[in-house]
Amino acid sequence: MKSRELFTIHDLIASNYKINKLPNGKFLHSFTPKTTNTVYEFEANSAPVIEEGERYNIGFTSDKSGRNIIELSALSKTAEVNPFFCYAFAQQLARENKSAEKAKNDQRVTHNATDGYYWGKKYAWRMFGAVISKDAFYSYLKEINHSSVPCETNNPDLPYQSEPSTAYKEEGLEEAMRNLISSAEKVSLAYYKSPLYSRKLSIKGIKAITDKK
Repeated sequence: MKSRELFTIHDLIASNYKINKLPNGKFLHSFTPKTTNTVYEFEANSAPVIEEGERYNIGFTSDKSGRNIIELSALSKTAEVNPFFCYAFAQQLARENKSAEKAKNDQRVTHNATDGYYWGKKYAWRMFGAVISKDAFYSYLKEINHSSVPCETNNPDLPYQSEPSTAYKEEGLEEAMRNLISSAEKVSLAYYKSPLYSRKLSIKGIKAITDKK
């Protein structure tokens, strides 16, 4: 799973790709999305990495000067996503992190449900839905009427007051996501459609899977 410090963008069409030699002997690669003038860059050797006009999922950080620096391990072509493999990869990462995430959920999420274990929104997404966006995950659960309860969230490490939120019942979450992914069919280079969900959705490639957003 990629660092939570990374920002992610899905289905970016690369344009204006340039490679310039740097004084340190490396090369600065830069490009912009087809629809904006925002520059994304990274250092590598002289071999081309980006294909003009291709669609990419990217992970990047912004430094103090405003430069958007791509992490190469979080760069992948949109068209090469295998939904089943990516879902399995995300679930394996979630299983490896379950103890830590459950401890946070137990400490920070308060609710009155007594009919099973409930995960706060953020933790439910990390554990079961990180292969798609947060918004798609929450919208999908709402459409299928997955069991949920009001809750309060609080982070003791931050000086914020408790905030009202939603917690989702663990039972059925994995099955719901598995059904969504297994029923999704590709409708474009970047998007999938499932009869279980009213909207198109993007399924993240392995290199784009992050628990930030």
